[in-house]
Amino acid sequence: MSLGLRAKTALLMLRRGEHSEMLTELANRIYSDDASLILRRDLTRPLVPRPTAKIPIRIRPAEPGDFAQLSAERPRRLPALRANIPTCYVATTGDGSICYMQWLIPADEQARLRPLFKGELAAYESDTVLLEFAYTFERFRGRGIMGCAMAEIAEQGRSLGARWAITYVKQDNVASLKGCASAGFRPFMQRTERWRGLRLRQSFRLLAEGTPYPFELKSASQSS
Repeated sequence: MSLGLRAKTALLMLRRGEHSEMLTELANRIYSDDASLILRRDLTRPLVPRPTAKIPIRIRPAEPGDFAQLSAERPRRLPALRANIPTCYVATTGDGSICYMQWLIPADEQARLRPLFKGELAAYESDTVLLEFAYTFERFRGRGIMGCAMAEIAEQGRSLGARWAITYVKQDNVASLKGCASAGFRPFMQRTERWRGLRLRQSFRLLAEGTPYPFELKSASQSS
């Protein structure tokens, strides 16, 4: 990423009022321990029941004319938009307003994503697509859009010959985990992350089939 693009992205984030997010991310890179779940969906299995949003939405590939609106709402995705990594999809409402964005990236494009990916990206094969950089626009949150949109975007991987779709989600991001669960994704691997003085160490662990989500374990313990 060029210095000019980094500067423009930072300026857009500041204008967006993301000062605290930027400081938190810097602090985390100085010292933090964290974990993410790698979730996976088998695209050959019908998704039943299918998630539905509270408002009608339509999925389509992003167009160059969308980039200004997308980067204004989510400035940190400007580098990915400029890199033209295939494919950024958007969900639109009945009046054409964009309410959601997410990339679906085939295996032969993963090298282009790596410089923009936070942390280490585990290599994946040609039978797999990656869903990344999911974002629901603020004014449309709470309407069940993520699960509905993500389910349909993941299924675009079938036309690319993929059986599996994977995605990374922070282990404590319950709202996103629930959205992924409704879209048919299940825990597959765990990535642990350790930042010390801007240096990152990571490890990956394959999870047993049927491993529950953390929020499912919490619900089970509260009901027992």
